[in-house]
Amino acid sequence: MNLLNIASKSAALLAASTSLYDAHKLGVREANIKRESNYADDFIAQNIGASKLNYPSEKHNVMKQWIMDFQYPLQLSEVWNTVSGYVTGALKGVLLNAGTLAFSALAFFAKKDGWKKAGVAGLGLSVAWDFLTNSTNLFEKTDYLRKK
Repeated sequence: MNLLNIASKSAALLAASTSLYDAHKLGVREANIKRESNYADDFIAQNIGASKLNYPSEKHNVMKQWIMDFQYPLQLSEVWNTVSGYVTGALKGVLLNAGTLAFSALAFFAKKDGWKKAGVAGLGLSVAWDFLTNSTNLFEKTDYLRKK
């Protein structure tokens, strides 16, 4: 195993693992946001419905309280919202890191030295571009108040 082979596989594994970790963290963040947002919406909808009575009745109050205390459908919606939020966030993270992941795959799986070098070079450019655009905000509009 030559030095290029070791370097390309190491760089590819490091870049792919950080990209997938980033996608995982974005998935967790999106899952929490979706779960909490939908929980709040469900809670408000239940309380608005529970506060309306056609006429004052102890029987209807007890029935509405039983429905509010019945948490099983709410828990199912929480699970669904958490899973769908995670999948949405993770896919968004993978798409945002698609270039890095593609060059990592090329650098890792390429058999010929020319393709390995292209993968490592593309990986370096992809990481540098990601750093320039996201960490330094060089290409972001900073003058929000002036019209051009």
